[in-house]
Amino acid sequence: MFLPGPCLTTMAATFDVPLARLGLIFTAFSVGLIPSVLSMGYLSELVGKRQVLLGALLALTVGWGLFAFVSSLGGSRSFPMAMGALVLVGIGGGGIEVLTNALVADDNQPTPGFALNLLHAFFAIGAVLGPLGAAAVMHAKLPWHLMFYAGAGLFAMMFLVLLPQRGPDRRDAAFDMAAALELLRSPLLLALLVVLGLYVGAEVGLVAWVSPLMEEVLGSARAAAGMAVSVFWVFMAVGRVAVSALAIRFRPAPLVVALAVGSVLACLVVAWAPTIVWCLVGSGASGLFMSGIFGLVMTDAAHRFPHRTGAAFGLVAAGVGVGSLVVPAAMGFVGGLGGLRTALLIPPGLMAAVAVIYLALWRR
Repeated sequence: MFLPGPCLTTMAATFDVPLARLGLIFTAFSVGLIPSVLSMGYLSELVGKRQVLLGALLALTVGWGLFAFVSSLGGSRSFPMAMGALVLVGIGGGGIEVLTNALVADDNQPTPGFALNLLHAFFAIGAVLGPLGAAAVMHAKLPWHLMFYAGAGLFAMMFLVLLPQRGPDRRDAAFDMAAALELLRSPLLLALLVVLGLYVGAEVGLVAWVSPLMEEVLGSARAAAGMAVSVFWVFMAVGRVAVSALAIRFRPAPLVVALAVGSVLACLVVAWAPTIVWCLVGSGASGLFMSGIFGLVMTDAAHRFPHRTGAAFGLVAAGVGVGSLVVPAAMGFVGGLGGLRTALLIPPGLMAAVAVIYLALWRR
């Protein structure tokens, strides 16, 4: 999922479009992702999680394969087709987002916290290794679309590995539209959706704008500016492994509150960093404290809706798409008006809201 970033300038030349227009590829991904996380969760309760997970893997295989093929054609006419392929990738990505969490939660009841946080540590590892792999391909001057053929091949391999498996499927009662509407009316589930949207918006916004802050405000070289994102994800991976151990001993609510408060302080260090070193320190601390929040929110949802994990996770994960769509763009707007330091005050504000909401849930 993180392969396109290092390739954007090369992609612009391949598609013969301005670099600014390439932001549409992320929009196309979100166009597929947001309805997918909602529908995949509902569908998994009707036909089973295993079938939907396999379908998501097929969508990713075909989507990345089409994206690579269309990209190899080149020219501006291929750009709309490439965006269409990325909508399919978003659909498959939404299925992976919901179903991996739901299946792991089902397989580790009644205490899924350790497994869910460990699962998300691998997301952070991929976020580090994906861009490094893309950079290596660029450095070797190989065609960039080969990476996406390779990605399609990996997803196809995973499909074949999982095809004979029989995963746990916790469907204890018939699921219909009435049951889905009952979930939608749950104030707790909506609160978890808001929390996840705030958290993901803070995370994506910080990752998107910390490098420009280092380059334009602190005077960092471009290569060093990119280090802030790598430092963030390295500490994110470390933190998720650490939170996996903590999740065995502590309930999700106090852990989320503590991590959210730590995230506020770490993000403020980034926004107010006087030097490049302090910005890197703040980026690492932000990754460390933000690390466990996603897995802990999913753990909380699994505890409270143990027999509807697919549908519950699908609704909660809708916050992922909303947060990632709204916050980075809003930060860009604020940065244009008041400067990047002002824009980077938004993530700590969002994490403060996460702490307040979860403190209220904890008290209840």
